[in-house]
Amino acid sequence: MREVDHLILGGGGAGAAAAATLRLEGAAGSVMILSADRAPPYHRPSLSKQLLLGTADERRILLRPESFYQDQAIELALNARAAAVDPGRQVVTTAAGEEIRYGRLLIATGSRPKRLLAPGEELPGVHYLRRRADCDAIRARIASGARRAIVLGGSFLGLEIAMSLIELGLEVTIVECEGVVLPHVEAPEVSAYFRRHAEERGAQILLGETIAAIHGGDRIREAELASGRRLPCDMLVVSIGVEPDTGFLEQSGIALDEGLVLVDELLQTSAPNVFAAGDVTSFYDPVFARRRHIEHWDNAEKQGHLAARNMLGQRRRYDEVSYFFCDVGDVSFSMLGAPEEAEERIGRGSLEEKSFALFYLKGDLLRAFFTIGRPVEETSGAKGLIRYRVNLRDAKGRLHDPAFALDRLPTQTVLVLQGGGALGAFECGVVKALEEERIFPDIVAGISIGALNGAIIAAHPRHAAEALEAFWSDISVRTPPAACEEVATAAASLGILMYGVPNFFRPRWLPSFSAPMTPPMSWTSFYDIGPMRELIAKYVDFPKLRNSPVRLMVGAVDVATAELEIFDSYVDGLTPDHILASGSLPPGFPWTEIDGKAYWDGGVISNSPLDIVTDRCGPDGKRVFIVDLFSGQRPLPANMMEVMARRDEIVYSERVRSDLRLRELVGAYRGLVSGILGLVDPAIQAKIRQRPLYLELMGDGAPTRITRFVRPGRPGEPASRDYDFSDVSVRFNQKEGYALARRTLGTSSEQQLNAGPVPGRHVVPRNRSLPKFGDSDGLSGPEPQPAGPGSNGAAKGARRVRSGTGRR
Repeated sequence: MREVDHLILGGGGAGAAAAATLRLEGAAGSVMILSADRAPPYHRPSLSKQLLLGTADERRILLRPESFYQDQAIELALNARAAAVDPGRQVVTTAAGEEIRYGRLLIATGSRPKRLLAPGEELPGVHYLRRRADCDAIRARIASGARRAIVLGGSFLGLEIAMSLIELGLEVTIVECEGVVLPHVEAPEVSAYFRRHAEERGAQILLGETIAAIHGGDRIREAELASGRRLPCDMLVVSIGVEPDTGFLEQSGIALDEGLVLVDELLQTSAPNVFAAGDVTSFYDPVFARRRHIEHWDNAEKQGHLAARNMLGQRRRYDEVSYFFCDVGDVSFSMLGAPEEAEERIGRGSLEEKSFALFYLKGDLLRAFFTIGRPVEETSGAKGLIRYRVNLRDAKGRLHDPAFALDRLPTQTVLVLQGGGALGAFECGVVKALEEERIFPDIVAGISIGALNGAIIAAHPRHAAEALEAFWSDISVRTPPAACEEVATAAASLGILMYGVPNFFRPRWLPSFSAPMTPPMSWTSFYDIGPMRELIAKYVDFPKLRNSPVRLMVGAVDVATAELEIFDSYVDGLTPDHILASGSLPPGFPWTEIDGKAYWDGGVISNSPLDIVTDRCGPDGKRVFIVDLFSGQRPLPANMMEVMARRDEIVYSERVRSDLRLRELVGAYRGLVSGILGLVDPAIQAKIRQRPLYLELMGDGAPTRITRFVRPGRPGEPASRDYDFSDVSVRFNQKEGYALARRTLGTSSEQQLNAGPVPGRHVVPRNRSLPKFGDSDGLSGPEPQPAGPGSNGAAKGARRVRSGTGRR
């Protein structure tokens, strides 16, 4: 029996993307693609366009040259189909009877065309278009003399096929059972425009009809409609939808729903070590808070990339907004989101001028976006508004205006909290000031003590300051009376070193009933942090954390692999141990074990978790508040104690920098692409500009603005500052954080009022309240409850295109 570490079933977009990502992410062991197709993975959307027209050869539509798979040690098993899967044995049986044992399995077999199931359907001349061989068969039929064609289905693929056949010189009739073409666009004015466009190019369109029977002898001669009308034809192309290619899973025990593989938001199936991606999946979509099934090429590739990462244990959830593009003759458009959810549509621009966008709204949330010929930055901005469920109540009145840039709307508020031991009280003061300015985070990313503070913030959305103050009161140590404050805090720090902090950590050299003494030679830390486990559980309701409107992300280092691991409240079932793992700084504290793995403080690798946020939530359109506990600039140290303290400051200082060289390089490549496009025919340009990859890479996205609260520290600050949990120092740090945040926010407000925004800083006007996360007047937050018909009316001047539920 063959053994494969990473076995991928399916050679489409999802399977090819997964194989490439496995190697990109450093997957060890063997990778194999088992594909029923006879050709290496190719770009299937080209079948109804360039390949059917004969403007692209077979090599040009390959996703990657065949040499790529050889160079990356990816085995391509072509013309090989899976016949059965046994998850218990972790074995796949092929149609040829070969058994392959897998370590991880990805099901990405895609879909197959729905059959017409009408009398005469088996006659020569009846075609479907799903694989390259289907395209070859259609071209062969045309070459043999076919001149009259019927296309059954007037949706995306059907219209593309029809327009290509017209361009090849055929007489084409489109038969569509719905009352409009492109019914899934959910916009009658758009459907009417494309009907006119198709008819002007020569198509005959019959709506509200379907084919009941096919007549002919040695080949198709005519199609009989349900109304009784008969249409002479030489060829029929059926495009009435697809169904998942998962028949081989029926006896596997893997959970299916109407043939679709049920997966969670990590794309895991009900079977261990088995994932699924692309057209075969029914997945939970956290963007729309429901199960969805998407048959788009862009979705398949994105799920393939993510599934591969999760096969390697990265635990990333699928919360993307996929693109769909379509070419109807010389007009190309893109659609993203879920238009079927819309209750209202607002348009901008002109369809006739081929510069048009349509916003699909449910209440005050953007749920989908349709675009023809609009700037790529606009599409990128709309994607962020959909993905992060940004409340648009105050902006709806301007959506119709093409001059209103969507990147003016921040999508998420992020709070980044560093590690720094007792200095974490400074973060408590900052949070109090932010809440007074009605600034509430959508995301909190924390390391070490920042993870502890972040967990409390996420557990107490919009009123965390009070809980944080109580928490810091619980872990502060009473300062002994002394002649001066310096002597008192020094004595408190020495006592903390010797005796620990009652509600935080205790030394191993002191006896305890709950933690029996062990000989020093077997110690892996000086202190035990069992008390903190109980205290954090007091302030954080962990079972409810996943449903909090505040997303919490904390980082810890795998001791065995030295890799930073991210624990995400929207993905993982967080426990006190996940938070303690982020703060298990050696050698003071022991590692924390989770699922058999040992973790140390995440600050060992990175004390600045902004990169966590950009990696998991995207880099664009955020207002970021960073609390920096370690100053970047200090006088030169004067003694060894100051040298050690300064070393720690440098190691743990915040490192958010604008990588100017990278920005220049990206800008140069974008300029190069734009320059090359300028040499291309305008009609081809328009099609390229609607491709998902172009939209993803060429849009700058909304700017991210950063406000930093840098703790200044006291002159001559002692080296004990990060373990000085005395009540005097805790109160000082809280007050200092509060005062500095108030000053920073106040300065930003004055600068905005007098001189406009400051580059690199998010400005917050003090004379108004910022919208609260989750409020109906907020800029972002969970989907609000519908307020009833008419209550969400667009401002005067907005072009209201349609009201109603929008459901078909």
